[in-house]
Amino acid sequence: MIIKCPECGHQVSDKAPVCPSCGVEIAGHIVKCSNCSELYLKEESSCPNCHHTESHTEPSAAAAEHHTNEATNENKIQEPVVLMSVDTEETTENDDVIIPVEETEEHVTDNYNDKTPDSFIEPEMKEEAVDADFIMDDDADEEVIANAEAVAEDEEESTPDKNNHLSLAVSLLIAAITAAVLLFLYNQGVGISKANNEQEAFAQAISSSEPTVLTNYLKENPTASKAHRDSVSARLKELTTATESMQQANNDLSVALASNSKEVLQQFIAKYPDSKHRGEFEAKIDEMDWAQAVAKNDENAYLGYKAQHPNGVHSKEADEKLKKLLAPTTAEPKEKTEPKPAPVEPKVSEGERSRAVAAVRQLLQGINSKSSDKIAGAVAPSLNFLGAGGSTSKDIRRYMTDKLYQADVKTLNWHLGPPAEVSKKSNDAAEVRIKIPATLDIERKGGKSKRSYVISATVKDGRITQINW
Repeated sequence: MIIKCPECGHQVSDKAPVCPSCGVEIAGHIVKCSNCSELYLKEESSCPNCHHTESHTEPSAAAAEHHTNEATNENKIQEPVVLMSVDTEETTENDDVIIPVEETEEHVTDNYNDKTPDSFIEPEMKEEAVDADFIMDDDADEEVIANAEAVAEDEEESTPDKNNHLSLAVSLLIAAITAAVLLFLYNQGVGISKANNEQEAFAQAISSSEPTVLTNYLKENPTASKAHRDSVSARLKELTTATESMQQANNDLSVALASNSKEVLQQFIAKYPDSKHRGEFEAKIDEMDWAQAVAKNDENAYLGYKAQHPNGVHSKEADEKLKKLLAPTTAEPKEKTEPKPAPVEPKVSEGERSRAVAAVRQLLQGINSKSSDKIAGAVAPSLNFLGAGGSTSKDIRRYMTDKLYQADVKTLNWHLGPPAEVSKKSNDAAEVRIKIPATLDIERKGGKSKRSYVISATVKDGRITQINW
């Protein structure tokens, strides 16, 4: 039979050992109140609903059997009985007591006077204090009880399944966390190893002078820090530039060694002032200039050599040559002839002298400042420039850019000395010839240098028509 648990109120079979909800014992521990029919636990002293007290003292087996036989003999009516287990010390587990469930009203009335009050009340109390563990003959009730027990068993079986599922989920979660931690530690170890390898490769590359080592570092470490990659790239660019510069210097040296041109040698010295071949090329230029002076064998040639090579190898020889050329010679005795009138040298006025010097100075200042206007204002529309006839101010500008202001030249300055010679062909002539010593100071990225020249120029109407140095 399905009853409500006296403890928690949930439906439960009266044959269930315990309530599946609260765990209180059910079978053999339920009492039905004879006053209000409320079910309550046997351990309680009274009904919690009406507070009626039941007598739990059961008569002996003999008294119960005597009472049953007496009722049978008097009424001759077989009453329905139930079998119940009696929880007393006097009876054993297998002893069954037959207790009349209900007597007819006539039987109670006929035997009322023959029975004492105690004997009347006692069977009634026994009747009502029926244990919940009784046998029912109703098939429907048995089916309900069987279903209830099946539900209880399913619940008991599902509880371990749920616990198993929960345990499995917790185990999987712990395994996932452990795997994540191990993966993190592995990645950390790999990252540290890569960082150490990259640091060693960087130290090796930055201290190397081989462009191949630097290039390999950049290829093999694309994820290196920006500072490392920038440093290696700068180092690689520096080595590449140095290599190219060295190759260019070797090419220029080869050209200079194979050349007999004074201009080529001067360009090499100007571009590589610290070259170990500078002394060799300066001595070669000295010999070229001396050979040219000896070939001309005049005062201007030797003065030009002295101006360009004041400490040259042939400086003393140039002085001796000049003394011989400038010393007065004694004429050998000849037959007496009428003396020829001495030629009158044309005189150059101070104004003509100043205008000639000013024209040359303006040209050199224009070269110093890279001023096309000054250069054009100092020369004639067509002039002879460094031996090239028909030149213009554009040719002078091109020479200045290509020959003087080379890639490593920062500044250059022409400095004029006092005029060494000023002359003209005749008093009426407008052309003035002038020779002026000059020095050229060149400031380069690698240092400074100085050159000495003798400038020869022809000036007409304040414009230079011919100039050479």
